[in-house]
Amino acid sequence: MRKRWLMNLVLLCVITILGGLVYYTTEQEKSNKQLAKLTTLDPNKIQLIRIERADKAKISLMKDKFEVWQMLTPFQLPANMIRVNRLLQILSDNQYKELEVSKHDLAELKLAPPLAKVTFNQFTIAFGDSSPMRDQKRYIRIDDKVYLVTDNLYNSLTQTAVNFVSLAPLGLNSKIMELKLPDYHLAFKDKQWKLISSKFSDKEVETNQDALAGLIDQWQRLQAFKVEAYDVAKSESQGKIEVHLLGKDYPVSFTILASKPDLILARHDKNVLYKIDNIQIDKLLQLPTATSEDLGD
Repeated sequence: MRKRWLMNLVLLCVITILGGLVYYTTEQEKSNKQLAKLTTLDPNKIQLIRIERADKAKISLMKDKFEVWQMLTPFQLPANMIRVNRLLQILSDNQYKELEVSKHDLAELKLAPPLAKVTFNQFTIAFGDSSPMRDQKRYIRIDDKVYLVTDNLYNSLTQTAVNFVSLAPLGLNSKIMELKLPDYHLAFKDKQWKLISSKFSDKEVETNQDALAGLIDQWQRLQAFKVEAYDVAKSESQGKIEVHLLGKDYPVSFTILASKPDLILARHDKNVLYKIDNIQIDKLLQLPTATSEDLGD
């Protein structure tokens, strides 16, 4: 009898706890749904973003006619879409707390002047200091209102401009029409890839359509793991690469600065370099070795 009583008591406690959790979760969801978005702007309709920091170069980003974000300043290169989308997310944020401006000194919150400003079209959000409560919150100002928001954006705003450059050296949705490597020259003619010249014979490397298209595909999907600014005067060339893209008047030219331990490609015209994992080197610079059947074994 005593055991049954204890079991019933335990079950009652479990039910009470679960009921409380369900109630809390439901109320929290209601609260989140009722809280309006930080702005009424539609992120999909933003065409221009300007980032201003007190001690760093201004960054300008613009969406082109293909709906792809490009950096206008300080580099004229495709923009990093992950970072751009992270910027746009704040427009729809509904996890914030509005503060009474009269009870706070904007200078103390580092909002007058702000530490950074991001302007979406003509709409500006100013970023101030982090919360002293160490709760991963940060003060922002929109017009005459001050808010506390989750501090998941300011760190990227303080990084150098090159961090907003796309990791894809050829940009997104580009189509290669011709590729010149140190050892090969390929071109797309008569609806297929052709090997114009090579330092190797057909017995040494695969030159069939699958091999040529495979090499082009590696370049088409190329992604660096890091982009950096660099000093042209201090670089030494280990080879040149030219990529002709559909619809472009001039080729994209790269200088090979290193192939070990990682492949480093530089664009002299943009003063940036791309670091590419060494696992991709052979696939980017060489055609597959010919099989024993091709060698006549």
